[in-house]
Amino acid sequence: MMGVTVVVPVYNAPDDLVRCIEAVLAHTDGDYRLVVIDDASTDPRIAAWLEDLARRGLAQVTILRNPANLGFTGTANRGMGLSRDDVVLLNSDAIPSPGWLDALRRCAASDPSIGTVTPFSNNAEIASFPQFCVDNAAPDDAGAELVAMALRERSVPTYPDLPTGVGFCLYVRRALIDAVGMFDSAFGAGYGEENDFCLRAARAGYRNVLADDAYVRHTGGRSFEGRKGALAERNMALLLALHPHYLDLVRSYIADDPLRPIRAAAQTLLAASLSGAQGVLHVIHDHGGGTETHVRALIDASRQRLRHFLAIAVQDAWQVEEHRADRSVVTYEFTRETAETWPAFVGGLCATLRVALVHLHNISACRTGLLAAMPALRVPYGYTVHDLNFACPTITFLEAGRMYCGAQTDASRCTPCLAAQPEFAGVNIQDWRTRHAALIGRAAFVVAPSRWAAQTFARYFPERMPTLIPHGHPDAGRRTPGARSALMLPNDDVATVAVLGAIGPDKGARRLERLIEIARQRGAPVRFVLIGYLDAQHVPWQSDDARFTVHGRYATGDLADLLAHYRARLVLYPSAGPETFSYTLTEAWAAGYPVLVPPFGALAERVDGTGAGFVMTDEEWRNEPAMLDRIVALVGEPGAATLRAAGHEARRVGAATLAQMAEATIAVYAAAFNTPGLATSWGPFAPTRVRSALGYRPWVPPAPAAAPGPPDRAFPVGRPVTDASPPMWQTRLARRALAIRHTTLGRALHRLAPRPLLQALKARLEA
Repeated sequence: MMGVTVVVPVYNAPDDLVRCIEAVLAHTDGDYRLVVIDDASTDPRIAAWLEDLARRGLAQVTILRNPANLGFTGTANRGMGLSRDDVVLLNSDAIPSPGWLDALRRCAASDPSIGTVTPFSNNAEIASFPQFCVDNAAPDDAGAELVAMALRERSVPTYPDLPTGVGFCLYVRRALIDAVGMFDSAFGAGYGEENDFCLRAARAGYRNVLADDAYVRHTGGRSFEGRKGALAERNMALLLALHPHYLDLVRSYIADDPLRPIRAAAQTLLAASLSGAQGVLHVIHDHGGGTETHVRALIDASRQRLRHFLAIAVQDAWQVEEHRADRSVVTYEFTRETAETWPAFVGGLCATLRVALVHLHNISACRTGLLAAMPALRVPYGYTVHDLNFACPTITFLEAGRMYCGAQTDASRCTPCLAAQPEFAGVNIQDWRTRHAALIGRAAFVVAPSRWAAQTFARYFPERMPTLIPHGHPDAGRRTPGARSALMLPNDDVATVAVLGAIGPDKGARRLERLIEIARQRGAPVRFVLIGYLDAQHVPWQSDDARFTVHGRYATGDLADLLAHYRARLVLYPSAGPETFSYTLTEAWAAGYPVLVPPFGALAERVDGTGAGFVMTDEEWRNEPAMLDRIVALVGEPGAATLRAAGHEARRVGAATLAQMAEATIAVYAAAFNTPGLATSWGPFAPTRVRSALGYRPWVPPAPAAAPGPPDRAFPVGRPVTDASPPMWQTRLARRALAIRHTTLGRALHRLAPRPLLQALKARLEA
């Protein structure tokens, strides 16, 4: 590679200068020349320190002084004219990181059409990291090295196009200088000259790009303290005079934010390094429901202590959400490649995201892959018993007659049961349980939300008795303010029985329909309202006789008001199969309503002995007419006192909080982190794959605008801009800035057009 001259224009700010030069000397290798040009600084400490630097006798360092102040533009031009090298213009308030110049040079050498190269920085507008177009706080030296490492390791490198370089650290190819000249002296002391230069470069066919594997800190604008507003005001007007399309170009780029995937990939790695928190990958299906509710609540309750990733695993396609400590979510879309083994895919994913533990919640949408992958990983994993699908493919132990079998363990009884159900006829139940037993056998932990779920699971997999950790509900008891949408019921004394949630066959959809029909035939003084939806009826609906009302989906914070609106006296669970926990039971009790539940599963376990509800007899559960008799007895006048007492007790039933659930789960994780894994491991995915998983699409610069003709050139190039800028351009700038002031671009442009200027121009427009 050819030599590079690093030019540092200096005007006062001695502390910044010292940090900058010492960082350049410490972190720069190879063939380079460092030229420090003092632009007639008024602070005597500058001259004194530069004399000390000269006494070091460093062969690569040249120190010059302008006899009079030329401003940044003139000083930069002097530096660019000192050699035939490529040039890096480096602000004296910039602090390079290790490997910075090599990264910039590699980028420039990758394509002869590259004219300028800008690194990432904490404070570099469109090249800012981690937040886009934000003056991020500058990290300390150790933090900066971690940022540089994360950017370097996650870079392809991509070298994406930019609409303009950023002047705090700008690598400029000598061929570009030969083609378009140096900075326009009209920009005087500085601000906007690099934008004009880069737009001229684009017009000449050169690219302005980002070296996405380089990082240089920038403290920002201290050499211009007290003058920034005036400089930005007149130079922005000049820039728009020369390049009327500039605002549209930048606005379009900011709206697209094409660097988001590149930043996000590095942020994932940086979070692991900075926080020191262990990474946990949660795996669920794509059906939503209570499993997903639980996982998201667990993540939310412990995001400050762990790094969480939520994988919605559907065969080869995995959508992985990274839930960050600041509550933001970044989504990866990973797909297993054709020849990629399952252990390599899941292992590579864990290595890429720095995952220390995999928490399986439901593997039904990717069962084959996970059964193959997990036993081969060196990463420890565990399992939560959200349902009993490891024991039986029906999940809820429903026989062909669609009723609970009692959780049979005898394969000779299970085989004909499955054969009688077409969707499970091909399942070898012994093989099914053996494969899941192998998975459980290597698990670092197994967790269940209820004693019934734990004990039932252990009947099938006796080597693992699950740890009991009840689910905490994220919203139980919370009431959302505002209006509600609901259906109307007749104004009569007919008692309402509520059913909650999404009701399919296992939760008693067909039983509920039969129960309603029996009540209709008998003329029983009871009606049913489903606050939720039926598998056969997803939208709000009501029968002609108002015997049955389907409210539709609801928010937990609305439930208490909806139960009151529908005049509910009792919450019914007509389930055909068992529950392992039931969020809706927690919700019903938090709202102060008694319940009637089947005589098995977590529902019976939770209700028994509380006084907050009633457990059906086996006959009442099996026989809908008998169930209706029990309901009518409870909601009728003779049962009113009993029902009121149960409702009072419902409010007193204690439920696990999210904090308690999180603490108990973290304790299980802590033990699992120390579980030894296999020696086999897989490296992280290639950066190109990670970038693609984040949805990277290259930004393509629009065709360069033609050079403006003389009538559009409001300021003669080659002379300094005076304070008396043409009113036409001030007005034009004001209209453009004010028109987009509520957009991301508008907020970003406040750094170029200070608030006092915008306020003054706004007043002019409104005058």
